[in-house]
Amino acid sequence: MNIVLLLVIGVPGVLLLLLVGLFLYKQYLRYSTRIKTQNGISSLEEVTLGGLRQWIFIRGMDQNNPVLIFLHGGPGEPSVGMSSSRRLDAELIKHFTVVHWDQRGGGKSFHSNIPVDSMTLDRLVEDCNELIDHLRIRFDIPKVFIVAHSSGTLIGIRTAHRYPGKIHAYVGVAQIINDHEHERISYDFAIEEAERLGNVRHQLAIKAIGPPPYDTPKKLWDKANYIVRYGGMMLDPSFRKMIGLILPYLTSPEYSLLEGIRTILGRGRNFTTYALWNEITKINFTREIDSIEVPIYFMEGKYDMITPMVVVQDFYNGLNAEKGKRLIIFEDSGHYPMLDEKQHYEDVLVNTILKECRVD
Repeated sequence: MNIVLLLVIGVPGVLLLLLVGLFLYKQYLRYSTRIKTQNGISSLEEVTLGGLRQWIFIRGMDQNNPVLIFLHGGPGEPSVGMSSSRRLDAELIKHFTVVHWDQRGGGKSFHSNIPVDSMTLDRLVEDCNELIDHLRIRFDIPKVFIVAHSSGTLIGIRTAHRYPGKIHAYVGVAQIINDHEHERISYDFAIEEAERLGNVRHQLAIKAIGPPPYDTPKKLWDKANYIVRYGGMMLDPSFRKMIGLILPYLTSPEYSLLEGIRTILGRGRNFTTYALWNEITKINFTREIDSIEVPIYFMEGKYDMITPMVVVQDFYNGLNAEKGKRLIIFEDSGHYPMLDEKQHYEDVLVNTILKECRVD
């Protein structure tokens, strides 16, 4: 009886303690990262894009600085996005007004009554365009910078191609070019690593998944588990590093506990990926985009096997970019250059891209 009583009292007590600790940490993070400058901004806002209410988080030391929109990946899983911005953007907000957008179906912008038929890449591009116009009016500016990561690059490069007059420059980080080629190369990598390590069990499991194309996202996610284990996503695939991608969903002052748990459980990721699956698997920008009218930059991790850089190199070589193009290889990075080489990532944005794309 005593043990049962301790469990009954103890478990709720521990949960309550964790909730109180989480609440206090969120308040500490909000206070310790507050914007102190007179013309600064730190604003969590709900906006309507494509008839759907969505969320953006705006931060910057000076609202007169150029506006930079960050497009998260996933799809529908905004890691290194809004929930991580207080931790990752401390340097960037000195030079840009950074806008994080939880896209339709992801993070804070996920809810169960989003029409599935509204989940198309074209709709996401138009949502992005509406967001650009909203910010252009809000800050009285002609153009914005777009920085997109992973599946966010599907939206980013199409927006830059379709609406060049509104964009200072486009930056694709871990750019998707040809989904089938990316998946084929990453599958071969997983097989080769399992064989190199002599792990027969992994070899059999990966071969059971099979090479792409995949009918559903499940096989892709199963394969991705091995890519992660072999360092093809982050060079250090330790538990500490991996937990660092998801813990901000719980600790961010911008996310409620329910929103954080829902995101960790993959509600937005599953909904978005399944809805976009047929479109994503057919993506091949080598057939769709042969020229672009904005300065374009690609940041690619040398060891990225989620979106292998060799596919980007081929696309880059054939791309006509009259206003300039640049391919920056991060020699010590995988799929997340902004984490593996944070200082280099910031340096490129501030001291290369911002300086080369003069903002009047």
